[in-house]
Amino acid sequence: MTSKHPPKAPANDPPGDAARDKIEHPHAHFENPAEVVVDSALMKDDKVRALETLEQDARQMADAASEGMDGGERAKLDDVLSAKKALDLPPFDRAVTVVVQGLRARLPKAEGTDARASIARAIDALEAAHAAIKATTTD
Repeated sequence: MTSKHPPKAPANDPPGDAARDKIEHPHAHFENPAEVVVDSALMKDDKVRALETLEQDARQMADAASEGMDGGERAKLDDVLSAKKALDLPPFDRAVTVVVQGLRARLPKAEGTDARASIARAIDALEAAHAAIKATTTD
């Protein structure tokens, strides 16, 4: 009997070309750092490497902005650092963090629209629900 699925590569095998490109050029594949965290094609070590690339870029943008050389794109350093922390969270906490971070990333694009208020309310509701769930599960 043959399997319909190819065998899984051992965890220490190097990533394939598509995954390698995501690691080396994450800006070309991900709109925000939270998307790296949920990418099922990347192993955790690959996600860390991709986020480290994004962090280095964000730090350079923040430095340039502090020297008056802002290119108009906001530094995403906080988003990258939050995504890196999310990798070590338990699955439920990671999921909430990723969703909230994804919504926060969409707030600037929704500025001046009705969607902005809805997104902000969704963030508040998710954060409140998450806090309430954690409070009931840690007692």
